[in-house]
Amino acid sequence: MDPIRPPSLPGNMPWLVLIALLVMGGLVYVLGPILTPFLAGALLAYIFDPLVDRLEARGMSRGTGTILVILLAGLALFTLMLIALPMFQGQFAELSQRVPAALDLLQTRFLPWLQQTFGITISADMSSVKTWLTEKATQNGADWLPTLQTGALAVLGVVVNVLLIPVVMFYLLKDWDVMMARVAALVPHNWRTRVTRIARTMDAVIGEFMRGQLAVMAILALYHAIALWALGLDYALPIGLLTGLLSFVPFLGIGLGLTLALLVALLQFADWSGVAWVAGIFLVGQLVESYVITPRIVGERVGLHPVAVIFALAAFGQLFGFVGVLLAVPLAAVLLVALRELRTVYESSDFYRGGYNAGSFGPAHFPMSAPLLESHISSLPLVHKGKVRDIYAVGDDKLLIVTTDRLSAFDVVMPTPIAGKGEVLTRVSAFWFNKLKAIVPSQALDIAPESVVAENERDQVAGRAIVVKKLKALPVEAIVRGYLVGSGWKEYLASQSVCGIKLPAGLKLADRLPEPIFTPSTKAAIGAHDENIAFDAMAELIGADLAKQVRDVSLTLYKTAAEYALTRGIIIADTKFEFGVDKAGKLVLIDEALTPDSSRFWPADQYQPGSNPPSFDKQFVRDWLESSGWNKQAPGPVLPDEIVEKTAAKYREAMTRLLG
Repeated sequence: MDPIRPPSLPGNMPWLVLIALLVMGGLVYVLGPILTPFLAGALLAYIFDPLVDRLEARGMSRGTGTILVILLAGLALFTLMLIALPMFQGQFAELSQRVPAALDLLQTRFLPWLQQTFGITISADMSSVKTWLTEKATQNGADWLPTLQTGALAVLGVVVNVLLIPVVMFYLLKDWDVMMARVAALVPHNWRTRVTRIARTMDAVIGEFMRGQLAVMAILALYHAIALWALGLDYALPIGLLTGLLSFVPFLGIGLGLTLALLVALLQFADWSGVAWVAGIFLVGQLVESYVITPRIVGERVGLHPVAVIFALAAFGQLFGFVGVLLAVPLAAVLLVALRELRTVYESSDFYRGGYNAGSFGPAHFPMSAPLLESHISSLPLVHKGKVRDIYAVGDDKLLIVTTDRLSAFDVVMPTPIAGKGEVLTRVSAFWFNKLKAIVPSQALDIAPESVVAENERDQVAGRAIVVKKLKALPVEAIVRGYLVGSGWKEYLASQSVCGIKLPAGLKLADRLPEPIFTPSTKAAIGAHDENIAFDAMAELIGADLAKQVRDVSLTLYKTAAEYALTRGIIIADTKFEFGVDKAGKLVLIDEALTPDSSRFWPADQYQPGSNPPSFDKQFVRDWLESSGWNKQAPGPVLPDEIVEKTAAKYREAMTRLLG
């Protein structure tokens, strides 16, 4: 069991998904011209489905509610057009009559200014341009007939689309809940939780986008209309409204609004100051919209990069025309959610991680994330912060354990993180939990940690967290020693025993003990020191039968792991286990198992009794601390970069050897 990974896909599933995506992409490309009304109808059905659901909940039939909603939406659109179109038509008709005056202004003021300021000379026959415009405006309408005939099919296509959209919307909206239920029924049972979560995330993203975009449109329309009106610009209201309403297509609203406003300003104001004020109003509006309004209201919740927005506009516009441009950003946001989920699946897959084969994750290849000294998971209640692990509640019966990059030495947490340490410990523990499960079960659950936290918190748990059963932890640490080293060696020199257990005389430093010994200790809080206790004292704490079970299981775990590790070129000198009990009183392995943090690993090819072999753990840190003059009291000193890098490399090497 791998507690890090989500439910795995069948071996051929990635190829089937790829083929399906290619086929769907080809169909979309071929059928793009006719998909516009169906896409628009589906989006409108999605938008208005909650309203129809409310009417249905109040006793109205689904069909009647659908018809009523479509009629109300159509009436609102028709009313808006009746009010807006005459206003825009009247004011812009007047504006068009000023074009000849604008051409005169261009010839008498702008072109001379260019020549005097920059030495640029442009020859333009404005009289011919005005004559051409007058002829085109007054000539017989019959001259336009060939153009209208040529565009007849295009006009017919637009009319068909406009009429087809409400028809598609009606049928989809009427049967929306039934179709969604049928789609949900096709999802494999072991995928339903994940698919439901993804669907809800997409729904939330679209909802946030729509609410945010409406707010942005209203703010921009209000700002530009008021600012231009305060400046005294003619047509301030229609230009401001047009700028705000068209802002749902990025760069279109600001571009068209600025062009119209500058044209009016050139005709209205006698000097350049008015033109400069108009440009300043739009510049401020664009800056505020780009860096404050849209990022706060839309961007932070949708998460699309500006380059992605531009690409989405071009791609959807190519496929679906103008309607595709309108739908580009919300659809791109939905695709972004899907891509995030695919990335999570990919990074959790055996293909990416190599399963338990860590040979590909040597020091040069192991995927390193940014060092995490402390997690900040606000979507879950914090239960406990240990020396290395942060524990959060997942409901009433589960916990999320996040293994940070904190390092504890001499029972003091160092202020400097060891990059990649949390991933190493999590991966090694997962390996041992799976390998030793026949001896004792672990508390790890096959639930992806990314699925229990908020979307913006996944980076903190990816690869370094597990979801576990909530158990009652025993108040002792089960330590097994197979070699004479560390505090055991110091005690042996003084009393020829370790934790009260008599040992043969004449043993040397790092000698292998005749048999592994069990030496329990208390669990110390952060900043305090663990204390070795006798087996009898442990029996008084947790009960004689449970104490015997902990001892026997610990020794069996150590012997099994030590035999395997030796085949990988590693000697496990000593290790620490922690246990809990479930509601039935059954012993369960918890926390971590046989990691470089909880164990002392030696390279077998460098082992020599009588000397302290180099370790695959935090021994670099211990040795440096011993020589630094530190008093072994909190706070710990800042670790040098060289010590941090060497320690991180040792952690990765230990994982590579064990899991290879």
